[in-house]
Amino acid sequence: MAPMRRLIVTFALLLTVSPAAWGQPNPERPLPRLPPLGQLPPDPQQPDPQQPDSQAPDQQPDQQQPDSQPGPQQRGAPPGRGGVAGRPTPRPPETDDQLLARLAKAADRRAARPIENELRARWAHSDSPSADLLLKRADQAIKTHDSETALTIVQKLTDIAPDFAEGWHRRATLSAEKDDYQDAIAALRRVLALQPKHFVAMAELGQILEEFDDKSHALDAYRQAKALDPFIDGLDDRIRQLTKEVEGQGI
Repeated sequence: MAPMRRLIVTFALLLTVSPAAWGQPNPERPLPRLPPLGQLPPDPQQPDPQQPDSQAPDQQPDQQQPDSQPGPQQRGAPPGRGGVAGRPTPRPPETDDQLLARLAKAADRRAARPIENELRARWAHSDSPSADLLLKRADQAIKTHDSETALTIVQKLTDIAPDFAEGWHRRATLSAEKDDYQDAIAALRRVLALQPKHFVAMAELGQILEEFDDKSHALDAYRQAKALDPFIDGLDDRIRQLTKEVEGQGI
């Protein structure tokens, strides 16, 4: 079982731990919005209307000077656009489903990698700063090959944040490394219950099922992972081999 265990660990480290993503801000944060029409910041080249102009002549309180600058509607800005004339409205961030749809149709591995990285970075953030901190510490321990510390951390993480899929994913990776496949399979199933389109967890589940000679279910898991991400390293070879063994040599 050692060769398969090494394959699982290598696969997990390559596809689940992204050192470049550590400490990054949440990529789902909303983009900054432009001020609505009629509430634009003052032009620094124009005098502040709230400050008295020392060079302007005294005016009576009930007198108003005509506005020399036309308003947004006078300038021909289309009403109800929520932006400034001449400036494009910021596009909202893509949803996970939109990213997954692009990943499934990516032209090649080079095009797929940034989408994979974006999804993994998103999945590595929860609604709990404490959970995010524990996950970061676990990843740091994995990077330094301190699997004992990493496993202790993720066990605590899954206790305090049972709905955080990525905590269970790390636990599955570390349990498989220690040949605790019962815990690894349970953790992967928890990941997929919380995040059904987690293509990495799906492929890892296929590897463990193949290790225990459940080739039919392993093939199903591999195919589901490939449908989500066609560019997982080594997946085509495993699907090709198991297809022959499960469905016959003529396939």
